[in-house]
Amino acid sequence: MTDAPRFLVLDADTANQEDLYSVVNSHLLSQEAVHETFLEAVSARELKYPTGLDFGHCQVAIPHIDPEHIITPGVLVCRNAQPTPFHAMDDPERTLDVRLTIWPLVTDPQNQTGMLGAVIALLQEETSYQRLLTESPEKLEELLAGVLAAIGSED
Repeated sequence: MTDAPRFLVLDADTANQEDLYSVVNSHLLSQEAVHETFLEAVSARELKYPTGLDFGHCQVAIPHIDPEHIITPGVLVCRNAQPTPFHAMDDPERTLDVRLTIWPLVTDPQNQTGMLGAVIALLQEETSYQRLLTESPEKLEELLAGVLAAIGSED
């Protein structure tokens, strides 16, 4: 039996990707949402498969890893006070300045594609990006209901 998907918001102030990952890892460990293997796994995966996306109106990253590193399904929205460099998914030589990272916490690999699709669909709307950067966690949970629904059926 798996818990219902959880929604988490983290406001960070980090200058680089390594520090951002460390802050996210500490937060998720404190929430008992990930295993101790999370930090190393997400760092290694990002080097091999960059997750930066440029939507024109915004640049974001969607770091995600294999389900064995996740304890509880959900999604973390991390708003960073400073832009953090991420390599673009479609062109790893290109660096994007990212202030918003969305961290899928998927425990069932069958749900990963649907959840990523829901995040990408949401970010294609410029107003959604602005809301993700500025609104309260309660309002963001409403905004991300479709993303949570995409992972809500995990067993």
